[in-house]
Amino acid sequence: MERKDFIEKVGISAASILIFGCMQACSKSETATPTQPGGNNNNNKPIDFTINIAVAPYTSLSTSGGFYVDKTNNIIIARTLTNEFIAVSAVCTHQQVTLDFVPNDNNFFCSGHGSTFSTTGAVTKGPAATPLKQYQTAIAGNILRIFA
Repeated sequence: MERKDFIEKVGISAASILIFGCMQACSKSETATPTQPGGNNNNNKPIDFTINIAVAPYTSLSTSGGFYVDKTNNIIIARTLTNEFIAVSAVCTHQQVTLDFVPNDNNFFCSGHGSTFSTTGAVTKGPAATPLKQYQTAIAGNILRIFA
């Protein structure tokens, strides 16, 4: 075998191995990423953080009926019409759609399929069957603490 033929065969073999590896890496996974009860998937890290509701992007919480979705922690924080701060998992437990807060109904709504949840995270209308994880809140001036 000549050197040119040897290099060509080695190159084709290496390319085949690389292509096979890439095809496997690009294939769909058989297992889904597990989520915490309540649809929250933040890798079980403890929740304890503060935000300043007077500073963007949290200014929607400065007024009654406002809400903010913290995508880092998958938590929706809302200020009810009675000025109570509430926080629950922001992801619907049925189809993992991000929720909205509806202040006039005092509930969380999933636009994906119509499920609703109370301010404590309890399911009030299906098809969702699992409640949302609820978090505690504490306000001091403009600093709002959200914790488990």
